[in-house]
Amino acid sequence: MSTESPAHVPDALAALGLHGPLADEWVELGRPAIGRASRLDRGWCTVARTVADALAGEGLRARTRGQVAVGDWVLLDDVDENVERVLTRQSALMRRASFEGARAQVQVAAANIDYVFLVHALTAPPNQRRLERELVLVFESGAEPVVILTKADVIDDTAGALAEVRAVALAVPVHAVSARERIGLDELATYTTGHRTVAIIGASGVGKSTLVNTLVGRERQRVSEVREGDNRGRHTTVASELVPLPDGGLLIDTPGLRAVSLWSSDEDTPFGLDRAFSDVVGLAEHCRFRDCAHESEPGCAVRAAIAEGTLVVERLLSWQNLSAELAALEQESIEVERAASRGRRKPRRSGRGDGTDRADDDDDTEGTGPD
Repeated sequence: MSTESPAHVPDALAALGLHGPLADEWVELGRPAIGRASRLDRGWCTVARTVADALAGEGLRARTRGQVAVGDWVLLDDVDENVERVLTRQSALMRRASFEGARAQVQVAAANIDYVFLVHALTAPPNQRRLERELVLVFESGAEPVVILTKADVIDDTAGALAEVRAVALAVPVHAVSARERIGLDELATYTTGHRTVAIIGASGVGKSTLVNTLVGRERQRVSEVREGDNRGRHTTVASELVPLPDGGLLIDTPGLRAVSLWSSDEDTPFGLDRAFSDVVGLAEHCRFRDCAHESEPGCAVRAAIAEGTLVVERLLSWQNLSAELAALEQESIEVERAASRGRRKPRRSGRGDGTDRADDDDDTEGTGPD
């Protein structure tokens, strides 16, 4: 995401991350009253208009009138009570809603982010399958992922863990850090220069809250104790929130994710999946058959790489599983939309000429036959 701001964008808004296409859109709209959603609460959002607002956790309170995510740039009405418009998102970290009964519904954890820190702890073996899911999620968002391995101060040799992570992260930057000992933190500062926005996601107990507190420069999140035996802790972040950093960047802290539920923003092309598995996708392009299932077909470049030891079979299996999951989600989304369309459409009535009415024949009318 571009971080260039037009010269006529006020410094207060530029410091909150209004730059690039977002700033251009705001100027084209005539420079209306605007702010950035810093927190959500049951149909209301807190809208920060200065860094001081965001630092204090304060700002205008506005009704969302639809889906607003933390990080969105929102236009307010004349009395600042309602969100009238959301500027076009340049990126959005989306996952399938986790609450019960949510069929193919999206939950936007953060909007208009430049990078996403994927936090894992060095005190446990790297969870490569979870990391693959996180990479798909972030690539799909339009932001760039950065893997952060915490608690480097308690591990004598990090080389093995770094190698395992890089085997999955491929060209994604990977950093081993210690928030308590301030090891490797200077490297992280390069991602937030120019008022860029970073989101942080990770499971409970990986040191995410400690890292957030260190980056923010104050005790912002309560740090929970980690259980002995499984190195797991309680979630200490309960809601996403936009927080300014001392170096001028912005951070969106998100609640710990027990499960990483995927969501595809493009039903036709799973862009995130292709980028996260560029090694498998690149090999598949050289298979003899375009529709190769990578099982027993002759001329399968993927299976050949597995036999040669240049690709582990787990990568292929994970790619196949995630592909199937996204395909099932797409089909479910289509069914939900089809059901919603039928619910919105009412049967048309026409007179017979004999004083009675009948419903027009319509293959799409509910109850007229199978889909």
